[in-house]
Order: sequence, then C-alpha cells, then structure tokens
Amino acid sequence: MLVEDRDRVRTIRLRRPDKINALNAAMMLDIAQGVASADAAALDAIVLTGEGPRGFCAGADVSEFAQGEAPLARQEHALVAMIDAFALTPLPVLLLAYGRTLGAGGTLMTLADVVIAADDLSFGFPEIRFGMYPAIVHGALMYKLSAAQAAQLSYSGRSLNAQQTQDLGLVTQVVPRADLDSGGGPWLAYYLERRMALAIGKRTWQQSHAGAQLSSRVHALAPLMIENFRDAAVQGMLARMFGPAPARD
Repeated sequence: MLVEDRDRVRTIRLRRPDKINALNAAMMLDIAQGVASADAAALDAIVLTGEGPRGFCAGADVSEFAQGEAPLARQEHALVAMIDAFALTPLPVLLLAYGRTLGAGGTLMTLADVVIAADDLSFGFPEIRFGMYPAIVHGALMYKLSAAQAAQLSYSGRSLNAQQTQDLGLVTQVVPRADLDSGGGPWLAYYLERRMALAIGKRTWQQSHAGAQLSSRVHALAPLMIENFRDAAVQGMLARMFGPAPARD
C-alpha cells in the first residue's frame, strides 16, 4: 500500500494487483491507519484508489481466513478498525472504483463520500457463495442504504454494474475506464477543486447519519462472523476451495 500527501490531499493506493488488491488483515489495518492518521489541519481530502487492470479490490483475502478461526478473528478486528476510520474521519473521502469491487472493497466504496466509478464496474458481496453472511458489511451498507437493500445485496451475492450501482445511490459519477486509468481524469480534479463544499457535505452527512452510530453497529455485529465460520457447511466449502484448515490446538 502506498500513502502519499501532496497539495493537501492524501492518496491511499492499494498495491496488490496480482490478487486484485484483496485485503488481508495487515492491509486493512494499514488502510485504517492511513485514514485515521490524516491530519485535518494539514489535509483537505483523502483519495483511495487501486493498482492493476482487473479491479479496485476483490474483497477480503479469503485464502487468509480459510486457514482457521484465528486468521478470521484478525480480519474481523481489522475490518472493524477500517470501517471505524472511515466513519469517524472529518475529511471527505473520494474513491476511484473500477472492475471488480467486491466484498470489503465494496464496503470501502460504500463508506466513501464521492465515488467516481469506471463503466466496467462490477460491484457486489459474494460471501454467500461459500456460506458466509457478510454481517459486518451489512451493518456498513446501512450507512447509505435501507436495511432491506443491505440485506438483499448480502443474501443474493449478485453483481451490479456501474449504472445499477449509481441508481442505488452508491456511485456519484460513472466515467469511461480510460479516465480512471489516467488517475481519475477531469472528474477527480473537478471534485478536488470544490473540496470546501465536500468538507461541508461530509459534516452534513456525519451529523445526519452519525459515524459513531455506524461504529457501534459494526462492533456489535462482528462476533457473528466467527459464529458463521464455525458452521460445518462453511468449513466444507472452504476446504474444497483452499484445502483443510490447520487443526485448532
């Protein structure tokens, strides 16, 4: 992961393109730190983007938590810390989404204030395919969506394209993929020129949809991940995908 401050903007770049920027626990904690440590006196905005042609972020690294309950617990802690950081930062967050933007990657998109999405976006929460319900993600989705919309995205595991995701209210601007590949093109510059308006919008949103309430919700939901993971059907599906997990002591 690369964190760079320039012209009062912090850019956080995911740099694991061979895994479509899938997030392991260490990366989630690094993102949380990159957001939480951004000084509102020295910076005006945060921009989050990824490297590699296939997508912004394919979600959490399933191969990591498939190794057992302890790695899953680390991911659970890190995911909650990452959500906390986005929910509580006073700085507006702009996110450039493209290609596969799934699971935890979709959660980051949901928590951003401005989302510039490429026209090849594939957005969704596929955890149900291996028997896991994305309970923490459901809680995060409710920051922007109704409880019913959050549940149906989580239950179905279906993928939405860029226009469908914009219609749902999670994308601000749909642009050609070439614009994202060139660093956001004119639209990123457009929004950054209006960073004071973004800051006021952030304060308006946080006062109307309290970030602290989101934090409390995801902390309460976090233990459900371990409960779901212990199900024999989940263990069987993960074993078929990644081999059996090491035995617990």
